[in-house]
Amino acid sequence: MLGLNKDVIALTPYREEYKKLFVQEKKLLESLIGEHVVDIQHIGSTAIKGIAAKPIIDVMIGVRSMDDVKQFDKYRLKDADIYHLGRVEIEGKAVFAKFSDLEELTKTHVYHVVEYGGDWWKQHTHFRDYLNEHRDIAQKYEALKQELALKYPDNERKYTDAKKACVDEVLELAGL
Repeated sequence: MLGLNKDVIALTPYREEYKKLFVQEKKLLESLIGEHVVDIQHIGSTAIKGIAAKPIIDVMIGVRSMDDVKQFDKYRLKDADIYHLGRVEIEGKAVFAKFSDLEELTKTHVYHVVEYGGDWWKQHTHFRDYLNEHRDIAQKYEALKQELALKYPDNERKYTDAKKACVDEVLELAGL
């Protein structure tokens, strides 16, 4: 099943289905905001073959300029259960999410809107590609994620922050 409630950290084994779910989501996004988008990529652990992941599809949406986000039809997105997370303030990134249950805040997809070809774009795509090409490093990353999921089962921020050193190391290995 796809989705996790707010602040819950739980990993599930890799599923080939993630690719199909991404393709479906990409088609939906193209129909909703495609005229403002340069490219849409599947990122995050569900895009890394064979490793455990939180059952949430991470999607990166590349735009020419962050000003393009203002052109997104938020009503059409809301009709598709996609909401702008305005309180999530990250320099150079706008974050949206899809929820299957708004009461429990069950998130199924996270959309990272960034400048196409910019730092965020390069980091996310290089990280994914490097781990897909280097199974040994991907397995080490998976082991760290499993350890952190046990340590921080109800704190997404601490879980994410604790992965940062490993992510930085992989980006350095990938040449960034």
